[in-house]
Order: sequence, then C-alpha cells, then structure tokens
Amino acid sequence: MASTMVSSSVKDHSINQESLLQTEIQSLSKSAAQSFNNDDVSQALSMFKKAFLLSCKLAQKQTQNACLFNLGAAYISAGKPQKGLKCLIRSKAEGLEEKDASLYFNIAAAYDEMKEPLKAMKFYEKAIKSYEISDISNIADALIKLSYCFVAIGNLPSAVHTFRLAGQSYQKLKKTEDAAMAVREAANYMIQSQKFSKLEVLSTLNTCVQICTGVTDKSLLGKLYNHIGLHYAEMKCFDQARQCFAESLDTCKGTSFSIRKMAVLLQNLGAVDNALGQYETSLRCHAEAADMYGALEERHAQGQCLCNLAFAYSQLKNYNMAEFYYQQALCAFSDVGEIHGQWQACEGLGATHFSLGNKDQAISYYKQALSLFGKSKETSDILRERILGKLVHAIEQKATHQHPVERVFLEQRSHNEQPPAEPSDYKNRKRSAHGKMHSSELYTAD
Repeated sequence: MASTMVSSSVKDHSINQESLLQTEIQSLSKSAAQSFNNDDVSQALSMFKKAFLLSCKLAQKQTQNACLFNLGAAYISAGKPQKGLKCLIRSKAEGLEEKDASLYFNIAAAYDEMKEPLKAMKFYEKAIKSYEISDISNIADALIKLSYCFVAIGNLPSAVHTFRLAGQSYQKLKKTEDAAMAVREAANYMIQSQKFSKLEVLSTLNTCVQICTGVTDKSLLGKLYNHIGLHYAEMKCFDQARQCFAESLDTCKGTSFSIRKMAVLLQNLGAVDNALGQYETSLRCHAEAADMYGALEERHAQGQCLCNLAFAYSQLKNYNMAEFYYQQALCAFSDVGEIHGQWQACEGLGATHFSLGNKDQAISYYKQALSLFGKSKETSDILRERILGKLVHAIEQKATHQHPVERVFLEQRSHNEQPPAEPSDYKNRKRSAHGKMHSSELYTAD
C-alpha cells in the first residue's frame, strides 16, 4: 500500500513538472513571437533557444519538434540559414506535425539566404502548391520570393509572370501597397527583359498608377510614383513621366521628407521637362535641385543638375547663361574626379562657344572633351564620332571664316546615348533624350 502511494505521488509530481514546463515553453514562444513582430530578432532567437532546451526535458516529442521548427525559422531570420536548415530538417525527420507548406517555405527561405536560388525555387513552388486556397496571403508572399529567385537566375519573363500573380493576389486581399509594389516590379523586369511589347509594359504601368491611388503611406507613394515615372521615361512617354514625378513631389509636403529626396525629384522633373522641350519650366527645377545638392555637398549630383540647367539655357538661346552653368558643372565634376561629367560639360562648352562665334574656344573645349572621353570608361563609337564631328566642323568654320551655322550641337538624341541597364537596387542614373535623370533615392528610405 505504501509502495503504491509513493508511486502515485511521483507520477503526480512528474505530471505537474511537465505541465509547468509546457506553460513556460508556451510563454517563451509567445514572447519570442512578439519580439519578431517588433523586429527584435536577437531577442526572439534567444527565447526560442530557451524554449527548445526546456522542451528537451519533456517525455513526448511533439512540443520539442515544434520548438525545433520555431528555432529553425528564427535562425534563418537572424542570418544563420545553415543552422536554421538543420533544425527544420531535423524537426521534419522526427515527426513534426507541421503543415508541409510552412516547412517548405522556411526551407526555401534558408536556401534563399544561402544564395542557392535553384534550390529555393524548388521549395517555394512546393509551398505554393501545398497552401490551401484560403491561404492566399501566404501564397502571394511565396510568389514574391519566387519572383526574386527567377531574377537571380536571369529568368526575367518568369519573374514578371509571378510578380503579376502576386499583385493580383494582393489586390484580392485589399493589400494595396503590396499590390502596387508587386506590379511595379513586374513593369521593371518587363523593361529589363526586352521580351515584352511597349503596349504590354505601358498597360502594366497604367495598372500600377491606378493601384497607387489607394496607397495611403505618403513615403511609399512618393517612391512608387518616382519609380513609375522613371519607367515611363524609359519608354519615352515623357508626359506620363512628368505627371508621376509631379505626384511624387506632391507627397513631399511636410517635415518628414529630406532635402535630398526633394532634390532627386526636382532633378527628375527638370530632366523630363527638358525632354518635352519645356525649357522655361525646367529652369526652376534644375536650379533648385542644384542648390539643394550644393547644400548637401553632393557635387556629382549638383554637376548633373547644372549640366541640365546649362542645356536648357542653350535651347533658349541664352548662350551666356549656358556657358556660365557649364563652367559651374565642369568645376563640380572636376572636384569629385567624375570624368564622364567632365567630357559632357566640355562638349557643352564647345557647342556654346561655337554658337557665340568663339571658334577658337569651341575647338579647345571639343579637344578637351575628346581627351577626357578617351580617359573615361565610355566605349561608344557613336559618342566619340559625335564629338569628333563637332570638332571637325568648328575647324572647318574657322578655316573658311564663315559665320557659325545656327544649329544646336548639344542635343543628345536617344540613339546616341542609351540608358544604362538597371539593376534591382535602382540606383543608376537614367538618361532621357535631353537630360540626365537621377534615381538614387528610389529604394533607400531616409
């Protein structure tokens, strides 16, 4: 009898201990999840570790495997995908009753972090197929991840397709901001892939603009309109580009927006005005952007704006002002050792002095432009021939003592200077037919 009573007491004590452990594990897991929501990954990881160590004291394995799964996901979020992957695989091997979709997604995320896009794609696709139809939010998130894997392996048309699907899913969920970003990414990679017609690209951009009307986050809305404006400019749809840049600029009202962001938008708006031939209108944008960059001591960007300002004055036949601002631009580019900007400013000075009848100075600046062009990384024979042609013409004019032909040598046509390929970080300059557009603020929030 005594023996039976002792056995019962021990059993009750054991059950009580397990109950206390379960309660503590649940509390730690809940706190860890809250830390994740607060972007405190380090704290979340620490709590999940404690929860897992406590779970190892339990007789049954279900809780232990669940903690192992959570720990694996936490390791991945903390930038330790190898450890995370080991935990996930171990949790599955030991009989975790977790939905396959969640497991596949986390395994894919681990491979994604390890820069193994092909393996990541395999598991993202498995996750998408395993989610219930009602899990449309998780499906959309997985589609976004899959899209970037397609980008990583260079399969841009497939990336476009999955970005579109994600955008449609987010629209069904009324997640307007996510939908706008997904559709904007689709448009971006449509342009980069060069596999889609202009009509298809413009249709996608127009859809994105429509979605943007429902975006309430002013900071995000400004970035989206700036992105879309640059894409319209790439498609030579400068009226639409101007409207988007103006909308973006309109979101910058208040104190929460930086001077630099305003400068970027003014620079883009001014460049589009140049492309549209609205030179009088563009002067204010160029001048204000140049002043802002000057205050920020960003001489390279300031030089770009000064060049655009000089070009606008040249088109208005105000050659004295054009000469002044080309000189200012040349100084700015020289200060930072920017060869590309220097040869462009010299070319502009050559054309300006030619229009003023200063043939000797025009020849001198054209020669400087050719010399600097040779030192730059430019490889375009078309650009070199353009400068050389102007130099030869100036020399011929001097030799024959003819009055300078009334023509504009500054025009930068789109076939002479193609825009650079745009990487996924969107920090390259964009060049329009008549001026440079700056996009360095697009993906980096202040």
